[in-house]
Amino acid sequence: MKTVKICAVFWGLALFAFRMEAQESNRYYVVVGAFRVLGNAERYTAMVSKEGQEAHYALQPQRQLYYVYILDTDIKKDAFHLLIKTKVETNHKDTWVFIGKLGEEKAPQEPVKEPVKEPVKEPVIEITPPANNVVKEEPAKVDSSALKPKVQPPPVEVKKPEGVPFYFKAVSKDGKDLTGNVHLQEGTGATQFQSIKIGEIIYVTAPHNKNGTYQVTAQVPGYKESSIIFPYNDNTFEKGATGETIVTLTLDKAKRGDYIDFNNVHFIANSSLLKPESKDELDGLVSLMKENTKYKIKIYGHCNGTRDRDATTLGSGTNLFAVDPKLNKRGKLSAKDLSRERAEVVKMYLVQQGIDASRIATKGEGGKIPLYPEGGSLGQYNDRVEIEFVKN
Repeated sequence: MKTVKICAVFWGLALFAFRMEAQESNRYYVVVGAFRVLGNAERYTAMVSKEGQEAHYALQPQRQLYYVYILDTDIKKDAFHLLIKTKVETNHKDTWVFIGKLGEEKAPQEPVKEPVKEPVKEPVIEITPPANNVVKEEPAKVDSSALKPKVQPPPVEVKKPEGVPFYFKAVSKDGKDLTGNVHLQEGTGATQFQSIKIGEIIYVTAPHNKNGTYQVTAQVPGYKESSIIFPYNDNTFEKGATGETIVTLTLDKAKRGDYIDFNNVHFIANSSLLKPESKDELDGLVSLMKENTKYKIKIYGHCNGTRDRDATTLGSGTNLFAVDPKLNKRGKLSAKDLSRERAEVVKMYLVQQGIDASRIATKGEGGKIPLYPEGGSLGQYNDRVEIEFVKN
């Protein structure tokens, strides 16, 4: 029994060490752009470097995109500090932090030639049989089953999907590849649509409308919605390596100027309380405001929709990242009041981290400035905060 317990403890520790090693192997990259074409990544890297920031690029294997990044570190705090700093002080407003590992582009290397080895001569050992002993050689036995011809299984027929292949692509005005979804439907009045992930090849059958056209709408967080109508049999579109039709949509940023939005600051549903993953970007904002004591900010809270709702607010609680039914307050709130409560919770966190409250103003915008349709697949991104910087 003691042996079993010791083994269990050993394997438990080994599993824990493996998980820790896997976590520690991740890197934090501050990424300013993503490109499908290597040449575009090279040019963008050179442009960012000319702006005064040392930039590099590397392949993101899962997405098969070249990421242009300005920091590669194993220190999370440094990455999120530079993230917010870059959003505020440069034109790279859609910068983000990639957590993982990027594969570096390397020049092909010459194959290593193996040294020619001299054959090793085995020593010859002669065995002399006794004079009176006659050695008879037995004929070799042949396996009759080996003489039978092997029957190959019939090839498996792969059924080709119906329709023709399409590849839907979304890019920003400066040529960066974007991720998100597109909605494919037969027209603006169609009640049904197909949601397709950007960057994947999909087979599409011919439309049933008399014009023979489809409408495709791209929805990407942080960008204005973009739509085009295209003929199904249009041969003027660019073709991919496997013959797929490439349909490209170019998107404008949803906001400009000294406003920045947060990619990962989110709220618990129907509440003003923050989700735990919001802490990293907020800590980056804290770091920037401590570094630049002249910065003042205004926090704008937003909601998905303008309706009143039952919502949870902080009440007498102090934990900004979890619901506490005993201390939090539950009741009917207007969209504007809920959005203001969200802005106040973000302010409270900044003050808890040592930022002077006099440097922070708040405003609740309700649901009057949505980025996306309220009932759409991206409606959740309307629940957000934006920061306006006042640089004295």
